[in-house]
Amino acid sequence: MRPLRYLVLLLAFPIVLAAARTHETNPMSTPEEFAEGKRLYRINCGVCHGMEGKTGRGARLARRSYRRGNSDAELFDLIEAGIPGTDMPGLWLGEDDIWKILLFVRTFAEKASELCEVTSGDAEAGKRVFETQGSCLACHTVGSRGGRLGPDMSFAGEMYTTQQLRDALLDPGGAVADRYRTVRLVSKDGEAVEGVRMNENLYNIFIMDRSENIRSFRKEHLQSLEQPGESLMPAYGDLLSEADIDNLLAYLCTLPGHAKEDPQ
Repeated sequence: MRPLRYLVLLLAFPIVLAAARTHETNPMSTPEEFAEGKRLYRINCGVCHGMEGKTGRGARLARRSYRRGNSDAELFDLIEAGIPGTDMPGLWLGEDDIWKILLFVRTFAEKASELCEVTSGDAEAGKRVFETQGSCLACHTVGSRGGRLGPDMSFAGEMYTTQQLRDALLDPGGAVADRYRTVRLVSKDGEAVEGVRMNENLYNIFIMDRSENIRSFRKEHLQSLEQPGESLMPAYGDLLSEADIDNLLAYLCTLPGHAKEDPQ
């Protein structure tokens, strides 16, 4: 009787398997498929990427090219599998559903003209602010230089709008990705540690401390654990002049990735 019982359970609670791609190009094209793709995108992707692909805490999708691939097959695989080490999870959807989402996402390229653009500010002066006055390299990487506590800014000009960057500078706690949320804890022996959250389960929490050491703590061995949902990054509106902010934005908007080749 046990096999029959298991069969009944499987029929009552079907397992959704990850998509197995059988096409190299998107087979979806009809208005109905587009509408369903938009609906699925709203449910699964819109919170992080915005319904126009240009706002939210996730990477900007309103672009003409992507760092990790541009073909239909490459983008399908990214949507299906996610990106390890980031806040981008894979989607446990059927193949047709993922193709429908991609059909909708492809329309974001029409808004690529709204990429990071600044009408004022001096990029060279902004680079100096980034590297010296703002101490941004202490936490952010550009090319092969910088820290790891904050997001890699090597592709800032492709990944973010001007407004997203300005908001991050003036109100860094406004939209913090889970990977960069502040953690403060005190161990049972009285050690106080502050850093950013790397991962967490019911029993352990993994953080990168301010010295960029990745550390694991057993929750039951802690005196206290706080995750206030804020950023370690200061609000630069209180630290930099308006001109410095404009210059810094002008510099960040020049970072489409070529800075990785910068030997300086």
